[in-house]
Amino acid sequence: MKENDLKSSVSYLREEFRRAAPHGDDRKGGGGGDNSGGNGGGSALEQRVAALEKVSQEIREKLVRVETKLESLEKTTASKTDIADLKTAIAEGFTSQTKWFISTAIALAVIAFTAAKFIHA
Repeated sequence: MKENDLKSSVSYLREEFRRAAPHGDDRKGGGGGDNSGGNGGGSALEQRVAALEKVSQEIREKLVRVETKLESLEKTTASKTDIADLKTAIAEGFTSQTKWFISTAIALAVIAFTAAKFIHA
């Protein structure tokens, strides 16, 4: 999973929460109730709490899935030290290959000049 996929998953979870959770602006009267001490709106409050509990459980389940994916992503993603080791190995391989190429070219040149010397003489 790429980082962009993870960000889109988190964005999806946020949007899902916003859609499912009751918002503060859905309340009538705009604020903290009428303070009359009565039971007005108690059932609405219970419904809202039940909806929030349901949504929070869904969010927990989704969070567990995201954390699981993140753990597997951390296991398979190369770290900075892995990349540095790879760069070092590539540089060493390139240096070794260059040395072998130059050594072989010099050896072939020596053989060619030696053969030409014996053939021409």
